[in-house]
Amino acid sequence: TPAAIFSRADILWLVFDTKAEIDFAALEGESSQTIRSTTLTHSDDAAVMRIKLERPRLASLSADGPNWVVTIGDAVVEPTRPLMLTRSIIGPTRSSIIIPFEEPRRLLRLPDPDIGDALFVVTALGPARGFLKTQNFVEFHALASIQGVVIQPLADDLNVELAADKIVVGRPTGLSLSGGTYGAPRMAGLAPVVLDPQLWGFDRQAEFDERQASLLRAAAEASENRRTSARLDLARFYLAQGMNAEAKGVLDVALSSGRPTVEDVPALVLRAVANIMLGRSDEALRDLSNPLVGNQHDAPLWRALARAQEGQYAEAREGFKNVAVAMGTLPIELQRKALEAAVRSSIEVRDFAGAANLLNEFEIIGIPRELEPEIFVLTGRLAEGLGRAENALRAYRMAADSWDRRAAAQGRLRLIALRYILGDLKRPEVIAELESLTTTWRGDGTEIEALQLMARLYTEEGRYRDAFHIMRVALTAHPNSEMTRRIHDEAAATFDSLFLAGKVDNLPAIDALSLFYDFRELTPIGRRGDEMIRRLADRLVSVDLLDQAAELLQYQVDHRLQGSARAQVATRLAVIYLMSRKADRALAALRATRTAELSNELRNQRLLIEARALSDMSRYDVALEVIANIPGPEAIRLRSDILWSARRWAEAAEQIEVLYGTRWQEWVPLKDVDRADILRAAIGFALGEDQIGLARFREKYAAKMAEGPDRRAFEVVTAPTGTSGAEFRDVAKTVAAVDTLDGFLRDLRERYPETGTEGTTQSSSGPEQQSQIETPQGSDARQTAARQSVP
Repeated sequence: TPAAIFSRADILWLVFDTKAEIDFAALEGESSQTIRSTTLTHSDDAAVMRIKLERPRLASLSADGPNWVVTIGDAVVEPTRPLMLTRSIIGPTRSSIIIPFEEPRRLLRLPDPDIGDALFVVTALGPARGFLKTQNFVEFHALASIQGVVIQPLADDLNVELAADKIVVGRPTGLSLSGGTYGAPRMAGLAPVVLDPQLWGFDRQAEFDERQASLLRAAAEASENRRTSARLDLARFYLAQGMNAEAKGVLDVALSSGRPTVEDVPALVLRAVANIMLGRSDEALRDLSNPLVGNQHDAPLWRALARAQEGQYAEAREGFKNVAVAMGTLPIELQRKALEAAVRSSIEVRDFAGAANLLNEFEIIGIPRELEPEIFVLTGRLAEGLGRAENALRAYRMAADSWDRRAAAQGRLRLIALRYILGDLKRPEVIAELESLTTTWRGDGTEIEALQLMARLYTEEGRYRDAFHIMRVALTAHPNSEMTRRIHDEAAATFDSLFLAGKVDNLPAIDALSLFYDFRELTPIGRRGDEMIRRLADRLVSVDLLDQAAELLQYQVDHRLQGSARAQVATRLAVIYLMSRKADRALAALRATRTAELSNELRNQRLLIEARALSDMSRYDVALEVIANIPGPEAIRLRSDILWSARRWAEAAEQIEVLYGTRWQEWVPLKDVDRADILRAAIGFALGEDQIGLARFREKYAAKMAEGPDRRAFEVVTAPTGTSGAEFRDVAKTVAAVDTLDGFLRDLRERYPETGTEGTTQSSSGPEQQSQIETPQGSDARQTAARQSVP
């Protein structure tokens, strides 16, 4: 059944081209109380149903076989296909409106009892077609509709006529033009234009040599007060002939005399036009931003065109909205260029309804052959934006197969991207296509768009190095492009997610580190960048690149941080210096960052590290003084390590005995670390010739040590035979070979997790890293630094 459905305020109109009665009793008292009342009338054999809602709601229409289904709610279930308006020019200031519409069925004139006016309503079969928003004109309004066309007349003699494929709205004398049309000629009373269409046409059709010689002679012979005007005529001639560089050269001479004055405004605008034609939009905007120019000589139009070239599409679209009449006064070639830019700007900001209206203007001014490929691209983008994928694919293919290489490259890019979205191409296939495209086509926005898409696909594939390389290519080839800025921002976000969100943990350590060093310019500034550097330093430590990790943190300490944050990072730096056997540098890092703005936790942590560094530098007494008042097991163990290094064996053993306290009384078995400490304490008592302490220790831990693999070693070192036996020396050598730095770092990390001591310690063959355990009989066991992974 042909139908028309639309809303006016809280009234939903349903107009059906039928004589049948409609039973709406089921709507009365419906549970949601959406509908307050319904009325049904008949007009010209059509049923008009008016549903009053409790408040304005959204409605949508869909076909279910031969039936219509109307859905009322807070969301549109089935979108309406948008209709468009085109203008048919009748005379210099008159026109009619054409609405392309296949098979309109019936035209009804229906009164609105609430408002008191009458509406022209056109019914039609499905699918649902209508205006997405109200279109306002001088003599009528085309109201927003869900299905069909609804015209609210403002002029008494407005008439609506139906044809097989369109609806024509007009008046006997024609419609008055409004400012909403781009093809309109200049209205009276507006400022003069800088390019006159008649003079432009004359310059294009004139015999070139004769016209050029005449204008050159006039410029050369003109008096001083008329010289600028003659030069402008010559520049206009060159612009009409497409010789934009020559036109700019003439205008540069005309404006070279000094600071521009009010009389130079036309020359400034014309030079901006020449720069726009040459693709130098930044120079054009510089001239158009001169305070003397203001809005004279259609400057707002040229600003909008220049911003479109710059990729500032939102500003360009707003600018084009206010220069519709000015665009109609341009020479036809420039009208097409401006209209094309206006369509592109609307598409870029996803104003597809506006883009459709603008694209229809080309039907009025015509599409020359040289512009057809570009229009194919725009038509495809509009169809894609409106969800018409097949139409978009068809338009893109026509552009890709055209003779215009620029439009062909753009069409090919859009075709690849859309086929990927539709699932026709897999990601590797798309990447291969884009790599081919960016190899064969370079230098404009198409290349940068292809690079942006390719960078995203590389990121999805985990090819981060390739994605970051594309960023560099874009920055080199198009440093001032807005899309290049977006590529850089996306690359920075990927870099951030890799090194701050933990994605880089899935990469091999060397690959991750080389990726960072190759693209370190993506490191964010501020606290996030500092945190990224600290995490990278931890990763460097994990693969034993201690010097590189220290270099990163040393730079932060020296140049980027202050106060407690600087002291905290210096603490991590000191730990790395300890791990790389550079105790002097660890001590220097701590002392250079001393401050009173530290918590007790951080202060105690730094004192422990300082004491360890002093011990490694053989300053044992000072090291013991530094941690004299620090409580906790990690401090006790460190005292034992310092005393052990100082060969104060018995005192070192006593510290271990204090550390374990009543552990010998507990039922829990000893761990590997515990057994190693107990065995070292026993050796300490033996080397210190403290027989009472050794007997006491043997009595405490003999049963515990008998349960583990170190039973025999414990029996040997606690035996009354002393330290002269060969077995004792072997056990002492084995125990002494264990690097106490590992245990210190382990305890430090357990007590202070933020220390960041994950990683490995490096062995060193230098004499300063070795100590001797000499038995009273002169035999020795050398303490060698063993390279071990910290658990």
